[in-house]
Amino acid sequence: MVNGHKLWTTLAMDANMIFMLVRTQNTGKKQEGITFLLVPLETPGITVRPIVNLGMHDEFAEVFFDNVRVPVANVVGGENNGWTIAKALLGHERIFIGSPKFATLAMYRLKALAEAVGLFADPNFVARYAALKLDVEDLGAAYRRFVAVLKRGGHIGAEVSLLKIWNTETQQRITDLMLDAAGENAGVWGSVATADGVARPAGEFIGSRPTTIYGGSNEVQRNILAKAVLGLPG
Repeated sequence: MVNGHKLWTTLAMDANMIFMLVRTQNTGKKQEGITFLLVPLETPGITVRPIVNLGMHDEFAEVFFDNVRVPVANVVGGENNGWTIAKALLGHERIFIGSPKFATLAMYRLKALAEAVGLFADPNFVARYAALKLDVEDLGAAYRRFVAVLKRGGHIGAEVSLLKIWNTETQQRITDLMLDAAGENAGVWGSVATADGVARPAGEFIGSRPTTIYGGSNEVQRNILAKAVLGLPG
C-alpha cells in the first residue's frame, strides 16, 4: 500500500506508467530500505494534477498516491534495492539533460536573432557570443567522452553531474544574451522576425529558468561533485 505525494513530475499527464522509490524498511542507512516500483498511472488511488508553468504550458504535474495497491510483480530489482537502480537512472538522466543539443539549439536561435537586428557589427556582442560558443563546444567535447564510456559498456560515476551543471547554466547565459539582443522586444510575450522564421526571446528565457532545478538542482550536483569526486567533507 503506497501513500504519498510527488511534485514536479515531468509530462505525467501524458504518461501511462510511473516509477516510484518507496520506503519499505526503516533500519540501516537512509539509502537502504528503498524499493523501486513500476506502476500504471491508471491504478486506483493515483491522481495526476497538471501544473501550468510561466510559459502557460502544463509541462509538469503533481501526483498523489492514496492507498495505492501495487503487486509484488511490479517491484524492480528486488525489495530494498531501489537506491542502486535509482543511482543508475540518475546518471543516465544527467547524460540526457547534459546533452549539448539543447545549448546548441539556443545558440542557433541567438545567432538568428542577432543577425536579424544587426548585432554582429557590435564587438561587445561578438565577444560575448564567441565566449558562449566556446562553452558549447567544450560541453560537446565533455559529453562525447561520457557517451563513449557508455558505448563501451562502462559505468558513469558521479562526475556526470558536471554535464548537468554546465549545460543548464550555459543555456541560461545564452538566453540572458538573447534578451539583451532583443532590446525593446525583450519583455514582449511574442516573436521577433528572423531570416529563417521567428525568435521568441522572452519564451526562451523563461524556458531556461527551471533547467538548473529539475533533474536534481545544480546546488545538489555541486555537492555530489565535491563529496564523491573531490573527496571534500560533507
